[in-house]
Amino acid sequence: MLTLAERRKTAYRIVIAKDPSPSVFHAAEELKRFLGEISGADFPIAFDTDRQTECEIIIGKNAHFDALDCGVDIAGLGTEGVWLKTVGKTLVLAGSDVRGALYAVYQLLDEHLGCRWFTAEDSFIPKRACLTLPELDERFIPPLEFRDPYMLNYNDGAFYSRNRCNAESGQLGPAEGGKVTYARFVHTMQELVPPEEYFESHPEYFALRIDENGNGVRQNGYAQPCLTNPEVLAIAKKNVRRILASRPDADIISVSQNDNFIYCQCEKCRAVDEEEGSHAGTLLRFVNAIAEDIEADYPHVAVDTLAYQYTRKPPKITKPRHNVIVRLCSIECCFGHPLESCSLSGTEGGQGSFTADLEGWSAISNRLHIWDYTANFAHAIQPFPDFKVLAPNIRYFIRHGVTGIFEEGENSVRDHGELNPLRQYVLAKLLWNPELDPERLVNEFLAGYFGMAAPAVREWFDLLHAGVTEDVHVHIYDGPRQPYLSDEFLDASEPIFDEAERLADDDTILERVKKLRLSVRYVRLAHTPADAEGRREAAERFIEDVRASGIGSYREGTVLADVEPRILNAEI
Repeated sequence: MLTLAERRKTAYRIVIAKDPSPSVFHAAEELKRFLGEISGADFPIAFDTDRQTECEIIIGKNAHFDALDCGVDIAGLGTEGVWLKTVGKTLVLAGSDVRGALYAVYQLLDEHLGCRWFTAEDSFIPKRACLTLPELDERFIPPLEFRDPYMLNYNDGAFYSRNRCNAESGQLGPAEGGKVTYARFVHTMQELVPPEEYFESHPEYFALRIDENGNGVRQNGYAQPCLTNPEVLAIAKKNVRRILASRPDADIISVSQNDNFIYCQCEKCRAVDEEEGSHAGTLLRFVNAIAEDIEADYPHVAVDTLAYQYTRKPPKITKPRHNVIVRLCSIECCFGHPLESCSLSGTEGGQGSFTADLEGWSAISNRLHIWDYTANFAHAIQPFPDFKVLAPNIRYFIRHGVTGIFEEGENSVRDHGELNPLRQYVLAKLLWNPELDPERLVNEFLAGYFGMAAPAVREWFDLLHAGVTEDVHVHIYDGPRQPYLSDEFLDASEPIFDEAERLADDDTILERVKKLRLSVRYVRLAHTPADAEGRREAAERFIEDVRASGIGSYREGTVLADVEPRILNAEI
């Protein structure tokens, strides 16, 4: 047992290398700060040029670490693995000087000392008069190389790093260990082969589509290029190299289809796709050629592409090169039941075909990532009961060889409603360690975020998810008349929210409860006929309250004013 502090005093100091990386220095500052908040003691920071003593907390690799000869292999941890070990009275927090040592500090504070960082503004730091630790010898390497609990504008660097997320969307600088960096993220064909530059002189560079009369028509604007045209490939190679030359920090560049179904139906493209049994055939051959072209000059860069909608099915013949990442997208799936147990199966877009595609890509891919979805993109404010699938699906992905997950959450401008802050916290924790108990994560967030109102909010959370029965499914464009949003559910919600508002500790908690209640009010308005007495006035109050709450959108790609007339006229 180590006694790190007692009665606001400590014999320990924090030791780092004389010339630490920015993240190791930040790790020492973070450890000093939070150990001080927990215990009231001041933990000084020292360099490894000082004389070694018994009571030290050693962060990362330095002379004091080397002198211990404690059997901890930092090199074997990779960039992000951690090793926490007690050696006599010394505590070693080992990891790379990129992110590993910093993550080791957060692993200690989070998993062993009870610190929680719920949002950028909300945390829980316990207080202990006597701060002790049991003997430790804990080695952990995260199973995912890419972890992103994405929500638009919810990308605070401290939240991301403290919860050990490493994605491009996070505001992660050198002090936070940087991040997995994309030169371009997704839907990049428009930039790689721009129609405004080439279509007029070379329409053959772009998708040929067969119209209702059997005529082939080349597509201008936002369509796909013709991927079997060698001149198109040459242009894309040139532009990939141009982008990479401007982004020497990039780990990945995306060479991926535009966000539509306008793929090429020319004779050569059809022949390849028929041979491969999938439209991914033409895409993957194109991507592989670019990956091969850049490999010698950019050996550290991977080329990312999508298996999305019409390219979701893996090809029969072509396999991704070793420097290609395939990102499989689950957009068609049900998000109310775990992938493995949902009753939807068999049809295109159903759960069964997605799981078959996942297994197919897993069998041929060196690096397989997932683009998952965690919001309703058509009715962002309404309740979205997906929490029961988050942990099972992440674990399922990892068992099938997935090494990176992008969880696309709410994309509204400004602030978000519903349970999105809770969802982001739970996802952040599970992406780091999928074996954590999601029920514990939900409960600890609710207690920290909703205070005395947490039991009532939890009651409503359970009521919402109880509506997702075996034959009731949840999709990301569900309207407000789904079975899980029944009038019975709305009626049962009202007294629960009345109680939550009554229990609220203060004005901040009360506003959070009222903001969450907007999701029920939205559905109630959708269920109420336009000519119902008082509906117009209720809609006007609702719109006023939404604007006051800071919520910026009801639907992806819109602002409030775009949808408010429909709310007033009972057209939602």
